[in-house]
Amino acid sequence: MNRIFVDGDTKQWVGALAAFTLLVFLSSCGGGGSTTPPPTTGLTVNGTVTVPTGTPRSRSLTGAALPNASVRAVLAFSPDTVIAQSTTDSDGRYALTFPPDYAGRDLLILAEKTINNQRVRVSALLPALPPQGYAGANLDAYTTLATEEILRFAREQNLTALSPNGVATVVERIREIMRNRYQLSLVVGETLPENIGEGLLEEELRNQIRPRVQEQGQNLRPSTGDVATAKQITQMLRDYSAVWLDRSDSEALRLEQAVREQEQILKEQIAQPLESFFERGLNLVFRVLGWDAPGGSDPYESLRGLPPGRYREVQYKLERVGDAADNRTWIVTSGSFTCTVTTNNPLSEFEFTPDAGRVSFSLRKAGDPSVRHDGSFEVTQRDSQNRATQLRVQFTLSDSGLRQPIQFNGVANTTPRADGSFRTVNLTGTLQSQYADLNVTNLIYDTYPISERVKQISAARVQATLKSEPSLTLNLQNLNLTFADGNPPEKQLTQLTVQSLNFNGMRSTLILNSLNAQFQRVGGEAQPTRLQANAEYRTPNDTLVGQIHLQWNNPTGLNPLEQDTIPLEQFPKGNFEFNGSLTPRVGRPALVYFNIVSEPDYAMPRVRIQLRLDLGSARLEGSFTGDLRIVNGCVERTNMFQVAALQMTHTPSSFRLQLNYNAQGRAFTGAIKKPDGSAVAQIGKASALGLPDLGEAYVVRYTDNTFETVNSLVWFED
Repeated sequence: MNRIFVDGDTKQWVGALAAFTLLVFLSSCGGGGSTTPPPTTGLTVNGTVTVPTGTPRSRSLTGAALPNASVRAVLAFSPDTVIAQSTTDSDGRYALTFPPDYAGRDLLILAEKTINNQRVRVSALLPALPPQGYAGANLDAYTTLATEEILRFAREQNLTALSPNGVATVVERIREIMRNRYQLSLVVGETLPENIGEGLLEEELRNQIRPRVQEQGQNLRPSTGDVATAKQITQMLRDYSAVWLDRSDSEALRLEQAVREQEQILKEQIAQPLESFFERGLNLVFRVLGWDAPGGSDPYESLRGLPPGRYREVQYKLERVGDAADNRTWIVTSGSFTCTVTTNNPLSEFEFTPDAGRVSFSLRKAGDPSVRHDGSFEVTQRDSQNRATQLRVQFTLSDSGLRQPIQFNGVANTTPRADGSFRTVNLTGTLQSQYADLNVTNLIYDTYPISERVKQISAARVQATLKSEPSLTLNLQNLNLTFADGNPPEKQLTQLTVQSLNFNGMRSTLILNSLNAQFQRVGGEAQPTRLQANAEYRTPNDTLVGQIHLQWNNPTGLNPLEQDTIPLEQFPKGNFEFNGSLTPRVGRPALVYFNIVSEPDYAMPRVRIQLRLDLGSARLEGSFTGDLRIVNGCVERTNMFQVAALQMTHTPSSFRLQLNYNAQGRAFTGAIKKPDGSAVAQIGKASALGLPDLGEAYVVRYTDNTFETVNSLVWFED
């Protein structure tokens, strides 16, 4: 008698079908959250409003969102006329929309809220509003203190315009001096004046902050000539940091939070209900038919090899208790459940064989007529040797605990081996349930002829929707996974290709086209050695689009970023290239290109980077070269380079930004130079640039004797 399945193949096919369905149910993740509704017309500014924890009188300067606060925008030097207003949402976010003719003007953003009968005010200055609007105009304690004293200084000096460089540097300097302060009041009439711009009321605080504003007095004035051009370059770095680095970091945090939220949602809305559903009796069907029940680990006995009759399950063992009505029926009772298995044709013992014809099962529960689990497996085509070449599968599972039945209908075309087991299985089917909907077209499972290990898994199309709240959807076209012939099969992946992947969830959409990844087994795991794809990632606030190319020539099975010291032979060798854009819903689009080439086996081990940054109509383009610092044959992750140099050219000015690093003293030096080589600004430690009061802080000092701190441009640690 030829068998349709040997034991292993039965688990491979039917178990794979069940596992694939459960994988779609359980393995995806996403997240929820709220967002400020997008504006419809005009020029937009958005950001967040945070206050010290415990406001109005805080005991910590750690920021907390200020929800339901009134937000308004005024001209910085005409604060009596409101030009836009809004309210913060539950996460402290706001959005303001202006007519386009406010581009280039200096704005003042104010947020107010009455807490415990005291009026709290938070503010920030936004000089020279860009014509595309501005994303990330955040209001906090530091911007508030800076705003009060900057406006007082500006009125005292009869200024009619402010420099973004000076404002940003004042805020950063205040942030530095407030590091050790643990108490602050933002109450109007206590710390803040009734009329904004009259200066801080608290004497101690005023004496700390007013000198920081005065030292930036010249920098607060808009510059002219070459210095203005140099400051445009530093402001571009500041804006790029806000648009790209800050938003990507914030997006990573948002995504991490969303994943945690969705994991909990999936656990509560899908995983736990499914587990309860199987425990309500369906596990008995799996045991009776000889399949591995999801989540089951106890040894059990199935009907395989047993003659028709009535059986009772006791401690997962089957005891014969009588005869069935005919030699086509097997009946198993377990507690209040009864599972009945029938075959079209009579058999002397139960087995999945072509001679059985159609194999059907039903599960019922005494005293609960709502439990109706029915299904069948039917051989619909055979070859000349009576081996199954096509199998039709259908089941409907329903009980009072389900809002709708779980239904599956599918056809599997197979290529049999000589013993009747399957070499390939090609499944097309549809599953519908309250938990998920799944459609698969030509899902092919192919094995090696001799070892019978998986050789290839492919699918023409996979569509899946997890019906959690919020829901998740996945659409795959032309998926192909190739495996080497070895054990364990799941660690033998050699190649992955996807024509298109579209994942929608976590308040975001990920689209991958022409994905091609190659793998090599290292340290018992499949490690990627080559990867290329066209990627698009959409969130409510941004759209990131780009091309990715990765080549890793010496995968080690270790993550270098998790090692404090990296042996030189394990230091990654290869290159990573990205060419793309970040388009915010509000603000200027940013373009970025970089190609990182790591050459640890070069005569002088090094890393080279080609880099291009575009922000609006301006561009910085150049290269970075770093010689690896080798200590006892290793590279220290936190002090990686012996010497390094960055050179970038600004368009349209042709000014050059140069930065050099030397591990001896861990010091940076640099300059901004005109095309003729003359310096317009020097970059280095303040003490070395004639600013001893700032000590070892890094600054950019211009030829007009103004300066700004490097920390106000990008996040920088010595």
